[in-house]
Amino acid sequence: MNSQIVLVLSLVALGGAVIDPEVLAKLNAQQDQLNTLVKQTMILQEFVEERIRTDGQSGIKQLRHDTEGSRNYYGSSHLDYSAAGIHDHSDYIRTLGMGEIAAVINGVEFRTRHLDFKLVRPSTTNTSFGALEDIPYPEVPPEVTSKATVAEQILEMKEWFKAFATQNSTLRNYKNYFKPVICYMEGMWLKDLTTEITEPFQSDRHRLDASNWDDLMQKVRYMAYTGIKDNFENIAFHPRKIMYMDSTTGVPVYGQWNYRVLCYPIPFDIPTKYLKQREDLSWSTSQGLDTAGVLKTRGARFQLNELDSDQIKSDFNIYDKIMQVIPGLDNVPAADVKENYGAPLYTADGTKSPLRSSYYHRWYNFAKNGAMGTSLTHRGYSDQFLFVAVNSRDKIVPMTMDDCKSGVCTKYSTRVSYAIPMEIVYLTPLLKWNPYNIAYNQNPDVTYDPNQDGKTAATAFNGMNFMTFYQTPVTFFNGPAVQADVADTIEPLVKMKTTEGKVVDVTATGTRCILPKIDGVGEVRLRYPIHPIHGEGSAVWKEVNAIRDFMKTLTTTTAPDI
Repeated sequence: MNSQIVLVLSLVALGGAVIDPEVLAKLNAQQDQLNTLVKQTMILQEFVEERIRTDGQSGIKQLRHDTEGSRNYYGSSHLDYSAAGIHDHSDYIRTLGMGEIAAVINGVEFRTRHLDFKLVRPSTTNTSFGALEDIPYPEVPPEVTSKATVAEQILEMKEWFKAFATQNSTLRNYKNYFKPVICYMEGMWLKDLTTEITEPFQSDRHRLDASNWDDLMQKVRYMAYTGIKDNFENIAFHPRKIMYMDSTTGVPVYGQWNYRVLCYPIPFDIPTKYLKQREDLSWSTSQGLDTAGVLKTRGARFQLNELDSDQIKSDFNIYDKIMQVIPGLDNVPAADVKENYGAPLYTADGTKSPLRSSYYHRWYNFAKNGAMGTSLTHRGYSDQFLFVAVNSRDKIVPMTMDDCKSGVCTKYSTRVSYAIPMEIVYLTPLLKWNPYNIAYNQNPDVTYDPNQDGKTAATAFNGMNFMTFYQTPVTFFNGPAVQADVADTIEPLVKMKTTEGKVVDVTATGTRCILPKIDGVGEVRLRYPIHPIHGEGSAVWKEVNAIRDFMKTLTTTTAPDI
């Protein structure tokens, strides 16, 4: 009997009264109808997600509409001024600029605040939920620091960047000092419906402008109704749904969608030749650029492919090799959470070792062949870029299932998070190279002074902090910022005091999309967007891409045979 009905009977018993059987029957009927409505709501939500899943794949769907013109493809899509709205905040010590996006992960459609994420990773020492730590920066080659003068250090550092840009390790052994990291977006269903909102992830520049989840939803609905924008881009759409009905209390258990963007060091080198440029004709045509021209801009998008040519590869590849080193929500030191639905699961890397389910993966093997004669399978029904990791966090709403066979029932209860790759970022020795010996102050108040703006010797900054990260000599570059964006926050030159009190000219040191021109090297790209596109999972987009590739094979005198 339902707990609410039991409560009514208990109150009646305490009062010494006898409840009318007809009233009790009505109460039971109303409760049954309520349960049915709740279940129908759950089914409708599942239908929406299932429809979205089969309409495409996990990935970015849309950026905020900022451009338009006489052709529909002049408007914003998954590209605008740049791929996924990436931009430069290299005056911040750990911030990578990225704007608002609408995305889909495993059928859940949501919209983010302005992202501007940090170079941090899940903790390798702390098992607390959400614990993070800074990603270590590469060291400076001793061949640079051993030089006697700043001018000599600059010349030597340019040789290291030339080696990286040309991928020539015989010129300098750059692989020890230019380190790739993968940045990714996670999605999860939280139990968190408390009065305080759970901020998705750390950002030095943005946070959700809401006191709780209900407040956030009301603001989202108001802005959707009026079409107005939050000028500071601190509002996001986070769906909520009924996950299940508690069998004891009869109360619906809600899940609150949340996401975060983190990064993780890749423990092996990623040659830049693995990053193949993708074509987005809607963007290149609207910009009047060919493929080579797009490559020089922030609008270039890439795909990881370790092969020398395009081939059908239906199992473990470079994406899997990278993502499998990233832990789910249990962090690195936590016990490995096992998952066992029907039979043990094994890796798809050729070794068939026991699957580390608590690390992100998509391909895996069953112990025995299934109905289609193979044991190899993929997370999701039809979702190329869905990576999944199980976890043991109480803050995550589990999904349960009773599996009954031959009168024997097994109960499964699993908590997961999802991830999609966003970009490959190369960290360089510039991040630690401090040839002028400028002090870094952990407390920004130490260096903050309204009379210091870095524009003159008299108003030079008295050392750096997390948002005045300027230590690179301006003479290291000899060109302006590449495709500067109004969202960028960097100054091309600021004046900074050294620990000896000398005023020097420096430029921003943090990670940029593309470095300004370096003498003898040129412009060097450090950020490679590899995010999947939701629409590319649809049958229509696949056909369009196939037609485009087919048309490339035709000469001007050959008519297409279609």
